[in-house]
This record gives sequence, C-alpha cells and structure tokens, in this order.
Amino acid sequence: MAGSYWDKVTEQRITRRRMLKSAGVAGAAAGAVWLVGCGSDGGTDDPKTPGTGSTPAGTQSATGLRFLNEKNPPVPGGRYVASTGADFGTWDAHVSVAAAANYFPRIYPVLVNQSSVDPDFRYFDLAESVENPDENTWNFKIRKGVKIGPNDLGVPERDMTAEDAVATYTRIKSEPKAGNGAIKPFLDTMTANGDIFTIKTTKPYAWFLYRVGIFTSTVPPKELTSDQAGIDKMRTKSAGAGPFRFSSSTEGEIAKMDRNPSYYRKDENNSNAALPYWEGLDLRVIRDRATVKTAFNDGQISVYGPESKAEADSYASQSGFFVTKDPGTTFISVAMNPEKDPFKDDRVRKAIGYAINRDQYVQIVYQGDAEANGLVHWSTGRYAFRGDELKEVQPFDLAEAKKLVEAVGGIKVKMMYPASSNIQQHDKHLPIFLEQMKAAGIEIEQDPKDFGTWYSDYQTLNYTMSLSLNQSYETPEVPLDAHSAGGPLSDRSFFIGLNDPEIEAAIQKTKTTFDLEEQITAVRDAQKLIYSKGPTWLPLVTPFSYVAYNKKVHNIPTGVGGATGGLVSSVAWIEA
Repeated sequence: MAGSYWDKVTEQRITRRRMLKSAGVAGAAAGAVWLVGCGSDGGTDDPKTPGTGSTPAGTQSATGLRFLNEKNPPVPGGRYVASTGADFGTWDAHVSVAAAANYFPRIYPVLVNQSSVDPDFRYFDLAESVENPDENTWNFKIRKGVKIGPNDLGVPERDMTAEDAVATYTRIKSEPKAGNGAIKPFLDTMTANGDIFTIKTTKPYAWFLYRVGIFTSTVPPKELTSDQAGIDKMRTKSAGAGPFRFSSSTEGEIAKMDRNPSYYRKDENNSNAALPYWEGLDLRVIRDRATVKTAFNDGQISVYGPESKAEADSYASQSGFFVTKDPGTTFISVAMNPEKDPFKDDRVRKAIGYAINRDQYVQIVYQGDAEANGLVHWSTGRYAFRGDELKEVQPFDLAEAKKLVEAVGGIKVKMMYPASSNIQQHDKHLPIFLEQMKAAGIEIEQDPKDFGTWYSDYQTLNYTMSLSLNQSYETPEVPLDAHSAGGPLSDRSFFIGLNDPEIEAAIQKTKTTFDLEEQITAVRDAQKLIYSKGPTWLPLVTPFSYVAYNKKVHNIPTGVGGATGGLVSSVAWIEA
C-alpha cells in the first residue's frame, strides 16, 4: 500500500526512538489517541502468508513508528483529557459500538495487532508470538506476567491465561450482538493448551490478524465473559490487564480511567520505568464544537480535531500547539434498503448513484481538502479506485440519472437521518445531498430523528433510505461487507446487500486471498461487479484528518494507523 499520498505531513519535528524490546512491538512503541498513519507492502515474514512459521516479537518494521513533539526522558503524572460528541453506551467490551468502544484497548489487552496500513508492523500484547503452521490454524503464545489490576468486581489479581482468550472468542462467536461480526463465520474451534491459545478457522481468512487486534476483540478476564453475571458487571465497571482501569462513567458527562499499577510493560529507554506515564485518561462528553474548541484553547482538554485545513494551519502556527494531518477513514454514506421499494429496482439505486456529485462535498464541506470515495474509500490505498479511474466506474451523470428516474416512472423515497448532528459534518452534507437529488428529479421526504432513534432504526434496518454517520474503517473489508447479505457484522444490522450469489462469492474471495497483489485485484474486481448490479451503500467523500494537541503532550505516535497507534499508548506523557 505504498504511495506518495501516504507520506506523513506534520507541522512538528518528527523523530525516531530505539525499540522497546520488552514491549513486543514489531517496530517501536509510543502513545497517543487513535490516529491514521502511513504504510508499505508486506515482507517475507508477513503473517498474511500462511505456513511461514513463527512471527516473534521484535521484528523490525519497514516503515517504523515515528513520534511527534518528542521529549525525553518522560516524566510520570498528569491526566490526558479528550472529548467526544457521542454517548458512551455500554462498556461491554464485545458489543459496544458507541464512544466507549474506542477505549477498550486501554482497559483490556488484545492478542496481537497488525497495522492496517503497514502489514509488517505488529504489536504483540497478550500474545508474545503467533504461529500459523497451516492456513486454518493460528497458535498464540500467551505472554507471562500480563496481570489483572486491582478491581472491585471480585476478579483475582492474577496473570491472564489462554483460558481467558478462549472465553473471549467463544463469546464473540456466540453473541449475536458482538461487534466483531465479520470474524464469526471464520471461527471454528478455540482451545487452550498450557500457554498456547489456538484458533482453528473454518477456511482461510486474509483479514484475520487485523480482526483479532481491533477494539472489539479485546480480552477481558474469563470471569467477566463466561456467564451473564460477569457480563452484567462489565457493562458499567472493569477488571482488566490494560494500561488503565475504568473507574467511573456518567452518561452524557464524563468517563474516567485511572492508571493500572499492575500494568506489565516497562520503558527500557527510561530505566525500566513503570508504564503508563499518565495518571489517568478522562473522556468528556461535549457535543458543541465551539465549546470543545474553547476548552482546548484554555488547556482544559489535551486534543482537538480542527474543522478545516485553515483552522489546523492556525493552530500549527501557534507556539502552544502542534498538528498532524493524515488520510481519514470515516465518511458520510447513503444507505438504501434493497428489500424495500423503490430500492428493489436496480435502476433506482443506480439513479441515486449517478445523481451524486462528490466534488461538491469536497469543495463546499472541506474546501478541497478531501477526496471522492468509491465503494471502498480512497484512504485504503491501492484497494480503492481514485481520480480518473474512479470517474470511469462511478461517474456523476445527471442526464443518466434523469433518464432512469423517467424510466421507472419517478422516484419518491423517505430518507431518515440523525437530526441536528454535526458529527462528521453531517449537517453540511445534508443540504447538498437534498439539492443533488432534486436536480435529478428524485423526491426526498425528509425524516429527521433524534440520534438514539436514528441509530436504533439504522441498526435494525428499520428504514428505506438513510444519510448516515459511519465509524472509522481502516481496511476495505467492512465497506465491501456492506454489500453482502449479512452486512458489516454478518447479522443483518445497519446495512445489507442484494444477497446476490456472484457478489457474495466476490466478497468472499477478498477474505480468502492472502497474497497482497492478488487481494488488491480481488477487492477491485468485487467493486466493479457491485457497480454493475447497483450498489446499496454509497460512501461519499473522506477528508484528510487533522488532530491538534496541546504542546505539553509529548511522544505522540504516527506511521502505523489509528488502531495500532492507540494500542502503543503507554509511553506518551504530559508535561506539568
């Protein structure tokens, strides 16, 4: 996935540090909030190639992890404060998809995380190594000394074991609401043999290591996942082996995470200092952007997402802040329910697609600082169609849209959306979309809903059409799964495809093709096939993502993608 657009653009000096060998990071270690980074193609020990044997900790990454605003040695103390405009939802590690979900890797370990943008970069956490002796077998050696921290849930302060991993993946496989739905069809058996945890898959799965390393695959103690009593406890409290302990949460206000004194990692670059350096992490609910900005300017919160390039440039020019710029991974999408009229007719779905002029969103919403998306968003690199190539497979053609509208006798459809939402700048997308549909002769009956109602209806397919917010997607898998019969979680939630055998086969091929070049071809071929039959889910545009930090925050990582950057969080520190 190499390419010049992946080159990191920052407004601050970038440096490299020595590897933290004991951390089990294939490259290096650092800390920050979730970021999006740059990448390269795989290498000879790429775990996507089955049968290559053991992948030990400490393998040097081709790209490496870089740091922003670096200052050493780190000094312990201080609380990192972030904000969110969304509710926390449940703190159940396997079913939450609200704001709490992004913070589960702060509380519980993952087995191993493979960077979505640099396949050579692997962060080993609960597992110290992984071996795949054949394409359907994955053996994880559980690290000694990953200790459960102090808690008031009655969970012993013991080392995590392979049995904890068995309990987690057994639950993921059986829980209908589990967020890691895409992995479920591939889970066959999970067993523990001493310190070895083994997953047997039903068939080869090319996204496997990525799936076991994301926030929906964190591993709580088995006491919290093996029965309903433990699951009920996990919804509002925690007992884990991550760098922080979830201490309290008030919905709509604040969630507090305190340093876990039992966390196993040490900083070898700083006399084996105990990690993490932060005393805690606070997540405040602030729904109004202006209020967030004021809080950031006043030093009440540590991080802020500038709304535009101009705003980011303004912060970069000030001495008290530094800014990162990366390809984003989120977007607004148009979801059409193919099981309801008028979207049973492929001509209607295609008319919607032809009527969308994505360049208007790029210019009006983002002042040119974004790119048009195909069915797979552009920031996934060579998997995606971009530029002139994208215009060929996904043209803006108002005349063709009008022709299809006339051919079907007119199109009138009810469209729901989250009312009064400025998340992902939804409020700026909405009027543009409505005007584009009107220009094509498509009548849209607006159906604004409060966020909770919209989300519930979106999740249960209780809609005909939706202009929707979406989570961060770092690989093409979920955008393609949007067009499968089971949808992104394989449980017919949120959005679904046509249940077309050819499309299903094409999507499955992307999941079972391990060779990188062949997989890229399979992803692009699947998109072309879906276009030919009328997509049911249309990403609009993905902007570049800017993140501004208070300059008192040091050693922010970049270069390995958002999920991986968040996992290697423990050596970031805050200057008093």
